[in-house]
Amino acid sequence: MFSSRKGFLITLLFSSFMVIVCLLTFQSTVTAEEAVPKEEVKTITLKQEPAGISPNPLKVKLGTTIVWFNSDPGPITVKFIDKLGIACKVPVNFYADIWGNYETAAIPQAGTASICFIYKGTYKYEVKRLLKEGEAAKEEISTGTIIAEE
Repeated sequence: MFSSRKGFLITLLFSSFMVIVCLLTFQSTVTAEEAVPKEEVKTITLKQEPAGISPNPLKVKLGTTIVWFNSDPGPITVKFIDKLGIACKVPVNFYADIWGNYETAAIPQAGTASICFIYKGTYKYEVKRLLKEGEAAKEEISTGTIIAEE
């Protein structure tokens, strides 16, 4: 009788210990959603029409990733007129020279390019489109503005 009581107490103590360990572990567990702050993303749509940049101007907080989406029927390029310096993440489809001037390669129809700002300021950019009129081709340039603030 003594040995069965001893076994019961050992099982009870071990079970209690395991419950306490599980509770402590559960309380200190951080989910992936809690660990990674929500990143803000804003999209600029590029269309073949007179007001072909939407929204324009675009106001964003520092750290926001801006995605340009080409809904034009042909390829476009985006080039910043104002120097950005350093972007906060690796830009997608943007290339910088050693002075911090950013420009994209040709963005095809339904393609994207993105960049993130770390310095506040007003940044102007150009969107170049190659339009075909009959056999001749002409370049059309639109300008947009991004206002990055804290």
